[in-house]
Amino acid sequence: MKIDIEPRAFALPTPVWVIGTYDKEGKPNAMTAAWGGICCSKPPCVGISVQKVRHTFDSINLRKAFTVNVPSEDYAQEADYFGIGSGKKLISLRPPA
Repeated sequence: MKIDIEPRAFALPTPVWVIGTYDKEGKPNAMTAAWGGICCSKPPCVGISVQKVRHTFDSINLRKAFTVNVPSEDYAQEADYFGIGSGKKLISLRPPA
């Protein structure tokens, strides 16, 4: 049976990326991101999508830099930890043991 679906923006499987930044006070920040990909191989470039309301968005614009880490399945729990809170709020969460 053939089923037509409307156009959608997704690719599967979607790797989780951990995006690292520093805010204006120099505080490190990490967020999980699923909207990212390789844009070019020469020179090597990646692109990520970050909403304007995210703390990471302001940090990237301020520093003009970020890191990309692609955790293996062994680090799924740790990667999930970075998606729990917000760098805008002063929260203290302990990573999973």
